[in-house]
Amino acid sequence: MTELPLPSRAVAVPKDLLATISEQAEKADARFEAFYTMEMPRVSAFLMNLGASPYEAADATHEAFVKLLPDKWQCLEHPGAYLRKVAFRNYLRQTNSRTVPTDPVPDRPGGTCPVDLVILTGEQQQMLGLLATLPPAEREAMAWNLDGFSHEETAQILGKNPAAVRQAHKRARARLISALGLKKGATTSE
Repeated sequence: MTELPLPSRAVAVPKDLLATISEQAEKADARFEAFYTMEMPRVSAFLMNLGASPYEAADATHEAFVKLLPDKWQCLEHPGAYLRKVAFRNYLRQTNSRTVPTDPVPDRPGGTCPVDLVILTGEQQQMLGLLATLPPAEREAMAWNLDGFSHEETAQILGKNPAAVRQAHKRARARLISALGLKKGATTSE
């Protein structure tokens, strides 16, 4: 193996430039920490809407965050959408022998377990049960919609036709309304 020759003369880097670079790195770390704190529970809930257990969701989401490190997330136009797509793929790749761990999920640095950040109410748990009854395309369309993405955005992210996503969402919504025993035209009294 051939070694590269050493530079003939060392380059001096001004201290103020090193300080500026260090400050920028700290700011980038702080922005990523804020992004992580905001998106971790949201992406975990998104995956749970798609059928993942809290542990599976946390594991798949963490793997997706690893793919965003160190600075890739800043270069993406829609890092939240990318994160959800990668997390969902990670969830689908998980082994068929899915088991619930007997030990608690280890805390991340800072002392908070990300699974604890996803707190589900009784209504949300009921909704997860109802979402589990939907066909995959309808469930996927509903999960993206529940996470705040439009039909057009969802279609673009998934590489599908917007009309197909809109139709799947419409069918899913009709099934959920029927399952909940709600009337389509019902008005709420305020």
